[in-house]
Amino acid sequence: MSFYARISGYLTYRTHDHLDAAIERLTRGAWLNDDEQWLVRGHPREIRTDATTDHERNLLAIPAGVYQNLGRITTELFAGATVGVLVTSSNDACFDAWIETPLPEAADVPPGEGGDVSSIRCIDLEHFARTQGLGVKQLGDPGHFQWQQDVLDAFHDQHDPNVLGILESTHRPPE
Repeated sequence: MSFYARISGYLTYRTHDHLDAAIERLTRGAWLNDDEQWLVRGHPREIRTDATTDHERNLLAIPAGVYQNLGRITTELFAGATVGVLVTSSNDACFDAWIETPLPEAADVPPGEGGDVSSIRCIDLEHFARTQGLGVKQLGDPGHFQWQQDVLDAFHDQHDPNVLGILESTHRPPE
């Protein structure tokens, strides 16, 4: 069974080996190809975007988009991360959002290993919708699907990091 989630974010790693392990995991899962280009649904000929990796800064950026099954493994990407944030939401049989950041201990986790690497803050999207003046529509209400899309758009507009700005900058991303 597939799980579709909207994701955006970046991670800066302590070492090249940590970045390489994250790239290897994303390549094995068919989110990246061998040229580090992001793929659409793992299809080798459907390129979502060019590479968003800065090897000199050990920086991996995930461009905003809907990804199949990536939301299930994001925590694995935090081994060795020193700075970063991944913003995720889904309305695929759920209506959830979360913001994931590295724990201080994550930097010391060996490349490709798990452990206590990230902190996940869950977001109540109905509460978020109310605070943004979007109200709440229940399943079955007219316009429910569009309301969900509007809430997810507002959530990502407010929380997504400026991935392109981070990539274009010559400085380390903000902590």
